[in-house]
Amino acid sequence: MNTTTAEATASTFALPENVGLATVPPPPLEGRAMNPVPGWMDVLREQFSSVALAMKREAMVVAGFLGLFTAFVVLQPGGDLTLTPSAGIAAALAAVLVPMVIWKGEDPARRGYHHSMPVDHGAHAVARGAAGLAWTMAGVAAFFAWVGLLSALTGGHVADVEPWQWLAPFAGAVVTYLLGSALTLVSARPWKWLGLGAIGFFFVNAFRWSARPLADAVNSLLSGYYGLSTVLTGLVRPEFRHPGEPHISPDLGAWLTATFLWMALALTLFLWASYRQPER
Repeated sequence: MNTTTAEATASTFALPENVGLATVPPPPLEGRAMNPVPGWMDVLREQFSSVALAMKREAMVVAGFLGLFTAFVVLQPGGDLTLTPSAGIAAALAAVLVPMVIWKGEDPARRGYHHSMPVDHGAHAVARGAAGLAWTMAGVAAFFAWVGLLSALTGGHVADVEPWQWLAPFAGAVVTYLLGSALTLVSARPWKWLGLGAIGFFFVNAFRWSARPLADAVNSLLSGYYGLSTVLTGLVRPEFRHPGEPHISPDLGAWLTATFLWMALALTLFLWASYRQPER
């Protein structure tokens, strides 16, 4: 009589590769294993490409205007253009508008999707701001190259200035860009606040006789010894001027001090604005 049971038969003919699989459960997958956090350089590369796409239309418009201006200057008879560091002031001041282009369509109320990204929303804002700053520096350099080309085509020359003065417009562009980024990150209408600030500046100076302390404070902040104009140009008005000396002159020490102070202020405001974005 055969007493072999079905269970014994099943265990006798079990395949070797299947033995023990049911007793060893697979290790659980953690969140980071399923969605690995990208490296900082990967985030920067992605934001660099994203910012380039965001600025493409505006960059083409600016390039078109510069092309028309180039034709006008070249065809103008008898006009020679000198390449000076002060030529970059316009580009440095325009840098305050770049963050509004980078973040267009993404006011603070529309950035809730940042919290679903694999990186912190503050780090995402910093990375996007850094990518925009890199493109801004490239834009300032391209602007100087364009002015240099115009100078060569019109028979102009390069100004004889201190070498460090060529860095002043770039430093000024960094400061204005960071200030513009801080304003853009905390406000849904940064252009409105810029406009109100410009109107307030002209209004205060127009009625300077009735608001002299306020006017003096504003003017000192912008054009004082350590004001924003010093960062942009490296030029200061000496406190004591001998007869025959220029009204303004380059001062490396004043420029370094002013640049450090304004850089620290602008960077602090930018980081504060980046990490204080609303949760929803």
